[in-house]
Amino acid sequence: MKKIIALSILSLSLVGLMWCATKQENTTNNDSTQNTSNTTACKEAIAAYLQQAKTTTDGDVVTKGNTITVDYVGRLDEQTVFDTSVESIAKACGKYSSGRNYNEWLSFGVGAGQMIAWFDKGVEGMKVWETKTVSIAAKDAYGERDASKLITMPKAQIPDADKYEVGMQVMTSYGQAFKVYKVNENDIVFDANHELAGKTLIFDITVKSIQK
Repeated sequence: MKKIIALSILSLSLVGLMWCATKQENTTNNDSTQNTSNTTACKEAIAAYLQQAKTTTDGDVVTKGNTITVDYVGRLDEQTVFDTSVESIAKACGKYSSGRNYNEWLSFGVGAGQMIAWFDKGVEGMKVWETKTVSIAAKDAYGERDASKLITMPKAQIPDADKYEVGMQVMTSYGQAFKVYKVNENDIVFDANHELAGKTLIFDITVKSIQK
């Protein structure tokens, strides 16, 4: 269930701005396992994927300027996945979406700036059907956590303030994502940091095709 609310954020950088935000209630997705991740099953699925992966092949080599398609597993450790194009891992790790076509893979232009820089650079030199694991430090991914992005607002300025809970997601009319970080007696603290800020990202990448 989604509800539109208006938030007036008063801070040094946001004085006088009125925001429209979408509050996402906690719901159960009947056709996905998004919120029911089994860490053991997830760990086993990742291990199985990497075990059958090829680390060397005789295929064409990826160079800057190519358009390529890849399968990928984005994870924080050996049992925590935040995104993946691999259906079996998505199901095992609670990230499956029935609306996603897992046969399409991910397509992008190498060096075109469409991906995180170190993901983009990491595929250069890979060959078709080769799998490579790339580790990206927080500073090279979504940055370190920034305490200045914690925004405190009085409950008196927030409609239905009593319905907010820690962890709830909100979205401004400008497309900026926030999370409810803390609920105090008289105010609510919103976190504007990206959910992956401060985290080292690990990507297992398999090149599926190359277009010169």
